[in-house]
Amino acid sequence: MELHFFPGQKLLLALHITGNNQVKVAGRYEAWSGPSTGGTDPRMPEEPTWPGEYIIAKAKVYLTPSWKLSGIKWGTPLQDKPSINDVWYRINSKTWASVKKDHAISRKDIIRLHFELYQIRTVPATWVFNDFGPVVIMWFKDRNNNKQLDGDETLSGQFFHTTPENEAQVSANLPVTFKNSHGCIHLHPKDRNLLFSQGFFNPGTPFTIHSYYERYLEKPL
Repeated sequence: MELHFFPGQKLLLALHITGNNQVKVAGRYEAWSGPSTGGTDPRMPEEPTWPGEYIIAKAKVYLTPSWKLSGIKWGTPLQDKPSINDVWYRINSKTWASVKKDHAISRKDIIRLHFELYQIRTVPATWVFNDFGPVVIMWFKDRNNNKQLDGDETLSGQFFHTTPENEAQVSANLPVTFKNSHGCIHLHPKDRNLLFSQGFFNPGTPFTIHSYYERYLEKPL
């Protein structure tokens, strides 16, 4: 199994490689990269998705203070507290905390965000605003060619993920509309699930990001 991404074509290929090096395309998926040149977003400038040969490392729930809505895990249970104009989120089975106090996100903001995504003016039952979706798939540069993250190797700061907008579109059976990322690779939620089920996101899978100028032309890579 191999994955190949052609950012200039917005094309992710899932390939089976046979014993005699014959290439069979198992799937073609629309996927969006960062722009080919840097951007100007004041929160974090957009950057190109870095070409190279990598190895899939792992999937994980992603949290980061760099993005205000991404300090809470996707799917975290919420409790609406209109009497105190707040929303609580569950930290563990016995503990709840204030979204407003911990993350500076008001109840009004949560209702607005939910309406923008789902056209419902209410506090959702779970957190559906993490910018990186339910899970990210991470990769690394395999310097010693053993398909394991070890030695001085580090995870890339770019990874596969979905977006809250695309997750909402799928939940409403609407067409998915993509946009460029800040450098990561945006996937359709259903394609992410399919690639997981087929084993293409298993640790150790080779993954190549081609240059923005390369094109896949229906021939062996």
